[in-house]
Amino acid sequence: MKPSLRRVWQWARWPLFILGAAYVAVVLYRVWAIGEEEKTQQAVAHIHAQKITLADVLGDNLPPPPSKQENDATVEGVDANNNGVRDDVELAIFEKYPDSPRVRAAQLQYALTQQMFLTEVFDSETWKAVAEEDSRANFCLSLTHPRENLVEFGKIIDQRVSEVEGLVFNTRLRNEKKQEAFDFSTSYGLVNTNACDVSVDTLAR
Repeated sequence: MKPSLRRVWQWARWPLFILGAAYVAVVLYRVWAIGEEEKTQQAVAHIHAQKITLADVLGDNLPPPPSKQENDATVEGVDANNNGVRDDVELAIFEKYPDSPRVRAAQLQYALTQQMFLTEVFDSETWKAVAEEDSRANFCLSLTHPRENLVEFGKIIDQRVSEVEGLVFNTRLRNEKKQEAFDFSTSYGLVNTNACDVSVDTLAR
């Protein structure tokens, strides 16, 4: 190589190396970003696919009581029958409302959405998906009591909401995880149709 060309190359190679490295970095970032986007899309689809079934409401597959030590050792707890509702929460709802499948249906659905705040949220899109399901479950709970007396109606629905939240967020670890999930909070639309996974109109009060 001629001395003049060698000098040109010595001056030019570093900008070329920097541009090449920048290009590689952009490509790698884009590959990572596409992977993260696909991960989020799959998680959102999974969130919306989780539903309470009539078999859950009727108690066809109730789990055994979990070990409290094992159940409270992790955020997710124990879900032996794999229906998305923690076993201690599910059993407590059945104990509280043994003769009201309507209330059980709505509370189990609400419990499922609250559990998802603990286990499914890792960005704003997954938080939004859970919040949309939470909106459905809240509306479903409002269908479990007549509205003739609005003061009584409000108190009873608030009570049924609080009962579930008290069961789901029953440890410091779970309350902290809930707060972490809400760090991803963003705007979303309220759901006012097709609220219930299992139509409460077909169930006894």
